[in-house]
Amino acid sequence: MFNRASLSEQVEAALRQEITLGRLRPGQKINASDYLANWNVSVTPFRDAVRTLQNQGFVTVEPRKGVYVAPLNLKALQEIFELRIALECMAIELATSRADAEEAKRVRAAYLKAGVRVRKGDSALLAETDEAVHDFGRNACGNARLQQLLSSHMDLIQWTQNTAIRKFPESRELALPEHIAIMDAVCAGDAARASHAMRTHLENAYLRMADRFEAQEASSGPGAP
Repeated sequence: MFNRASLSEQVEAALRQEITLGRLRPGQKINASDYLANWNVSVTPFRDAVRTLQNQGFVTVEPRKGVYVAPLNLKALQEIFELRIALECMAIELATSRADAEEAKRVRAAYLKAGVRVRKGDSALLAETDEAVHDFGRNACGNARLQQLLSSHMDLIQWTQNTAIRKFPESRELALPEHIAIMDAVCAGDAARASHAMRTHLENAYLRMADRFEAQEASSGPGAP
């Protein structure tokens, strides 16, 4: 299945995808023997991959128990969103003055069209465009170092997004007017307003998810994993 040239990196990428896409859920034990057999790899590259994923915050290793997907709890959620606010507000502020104006208009128009479709009961376009404003900020900020930082955290961000959709399917509709507000500011050339709108959106997104996490933790009880 894998090219032997960089086997541990390929195992790492494949295992990280299992986590970010939700095939392995937070807190779930990872059955190493299944993956070793299915992917036809030895234990060494798997262990190397696990070590890297542990450093990235995707898995935890419990001695004599095994490898588990890291819990996505309130603390982890807060840290990820604090990072997003710091990086994405800067990115959208820079993108406002550096991006192609027509591309900004295209993104805004896509959100408006998605809103029309949602009101008609069709959410397919909304699902396709949901992350467009975040992609726009990253791609158009014109700062290679900032882009690298954002790209290096995209899997963590995607992990929280996919978890949010599972726990809170209506989150995309609630985010839509916030996304439009960001692109309104971008298209108006108002970098400060765009940055403020991005911060407001990410803070709201965090609070929406935090409410669900708090409710889940309360219902699970103190002894829950």
